Amino acid sequence: MVVESYIGFAAGLISTAVMSLTEYPIWRKWGMIAVSEWHLNQAIMAHFLHRPPQDLHVPGLALHFLHGGLAGVVFTLILAVSTVHSTTIVGAAFGLVLWIIAILLMKPVTGTGFRGHKLGSLPLIVSLIGHLIYGILLGLLVGLI
Repeated sequence: MVVESYIGFAAGLISTAVMSLTEYPIWRKWGMIAVSEWHLNQAIMAHFLHRPPQDLHVPGLALHFLHGGLAGVVFTLILAVSTVHSTTIVGAAFGLVLWIIAILLMKPVTGTGFRGHKLGSLPLIVSLIGHLIYGILLGLLVGLI
């Protein structure tokens, strides 16, 4: 199980990198509030470092990658007990669950909810697509090994 955990962590980092690359153009155009999980991670780092979230792009992104790697480990544990044979399907479902968790954490952690968001549904859609990319790629990568 230790080897699988390392594989999961590495696959999680790669999946987070691809997810982040797809979200980068949105961040460049509309900023941190358009990419909800980046906003969430920057708000968490702001709490620990006692600095404004907008000054914490790199630490927030580092935390995003740490979360992605650790989620990859959790994914391998889920696969160990799953009866579904398609790692891609399990990965997509896992990405959806992570998206829901991020949605539930947004308002309490950042103070910014999705209802009445100044960018409308854009952050929700960007986050959903990103998490599905993450989960599907994670499932594909782990399934290859």
